[in-house]
Amino acid sequence: MKVANPKLTLYAFHLRNNLAQGEEEPVDDANHLWDQCQQLGKKLNVPRLESLLERLQDSQGKVGISPSRDNPESDYLELLQPERLLSFSAIPNGSSLQLRGEVYPLQIHDTYAVDITLRYPYPHVEIDQLAGLNPQGCLQIAQSNSLLGQTLVLFAQPEGKLNDIQAFADNCLTAIVPELDRQNYRLSAQGRFLGSPIFEYSNIQENPTQPSHMFIWLNYHPQTETLETAVDYDKPLIHLLCCRHKILYVYSQSRWCHQQARKLYTQLDGKAKGLQHLPSEPTQRLKQLKESLTKLYKTAFDYANYLRDLESHRTTIETNNKNYQVGLNQLKLISLEKEDDLALLQQFIIQNSEKFIEQINTYLSYLLPSQQLFQQMIETIRGIVETEQAESDRATESAAQKRQQRLELLITAVSTGLAVSGISSQVTSEPVKMLITKNQPSDSPEAAIPLYLSYYNFLDVLFHIIVGVLIALPVGLIVWWMQKRSNRIR
Repeated sequence: MKVANPKLTLYAFHLRNNLAQGEEEPVDDANHLWDQCQQLGKKLNVPRLESLLERLQDSQGKVGISPSRDNPESDYLELLQPERLLSFSAIPNGSSLQLRGEVYPLQIHDTYAVDITLRYPYPHVEIDQLAGLNPQGCLQIAQSNSLLGQTLVLFAQPEGKLNDIQAFADNCLTAIVPELDRQNYRLSAQGRFLGSPIFEYSNIQENPTQPSHMFIWLNYHPQTETLETAVDYDKPLIHLLCCRHKILYVYSQSRWCHQQARKLYTQLDGKAKGLQHLPSEPTQRLKQLKESLTKLYKTAFDYANYLRDLESHRTTIETNNKNYQVGLNQLKLISLEKEDDLALLQQFIIQNSEKFIEQINTYLSYLLPSQQLFQQMIETIRGIVETEQAESDRATESAAQKRQQRLELLITAVSTGLAVSGISSQVTSEPVKMLITKNQPSDSPEAAIPLYLSYYNFLDVLFHIIVGVLIALPVGLIVWWMQKRSNRIR
């Protein structure tokens, strides 16, 4: 079986900005999409495509502009100026057939988008040769954290009459998609556009990490080829696909947020049980409580962020649902009213829109009450910490007061003893000296320095010390009693 004028288009979408990093700076892997286009250039040996990123960057090395409501230019910005698109020719390794292609890079608000089209310059090719439009699955963007998703669209004209048009579409899919990836595709819907049948194949699971979404559009109506060239369906289709992939991506992010929040709630339950087994030693108990409070603050903050993100994801899905419908309505305006059937595109909103939003609402209904438990837990631990800290401060203050009182008692006793001893020495020293001097001859050497003077001085000092101690002891006892009484009154 042969096909005429086949072309295969990849529509891929990648975040340029997100709310977490703000609207000014691109996400860390923002250029991943353009790097992948350059890798495609290496595989196809197209030097012009290998330098795509340099062609897109401005003087500061940035691609595109910061999205803003006040700058509607970012809603649909053609990034390659003034050419708009980059055309090339290539002969893939292992193939004798030449390819022609175009790369059309865009920015749609906060998202990079690219339209990569490969076609044969031959009017007729065998259906098996459609694999050359996607050699080794090269029309597939490798995954990154910010890759929203991708869609393949084949437009081809079957030659001759078909007995089973769906089987023909299945054969086209088999030829284009590498064998290892075919299991990810299933026929999910079919309809008609510009008079010809269109088949949608999508991943069985709602998983944006599996790039499994494809339309096979067969040129099977006399007007289709003319209309496909004449009408501008690319722009609304790109908008619609961008919204589709963003909805699936954001919903996937919401499920991840829900899982992370559940894990944090489980940690909260563990922390509550840990409060029942605190150390008995006050200092260790207070230290552990403070550490628990610090960790709980961070956990509660992370939990609140996940709830905020869930609400943001819900808003994003609601917004993109509306934008998706706008793109679909634009496609309906250019379709053939009596012959076309775009229910396959409407089906995505009908089946997924309310389901995704309802699921996020369910997540929030379970998680929001738990946020109050975090606050209650924080207040409980904080109250215990304040009580423990107050008791610790009182114990410390009491110990300091006792040390101060002991010091005051010591100073009082010693100073009293010294004072009494000094007075005693002054009272007794002069009469004794006079007595000693009077009993000695005036011309005797011993009259100036008696032999027993040093012995007397020792006894004299000892006497004054004993007097000071005898006076200091009762004074110290009186001061001690008064301090003890004062402490009892407090």
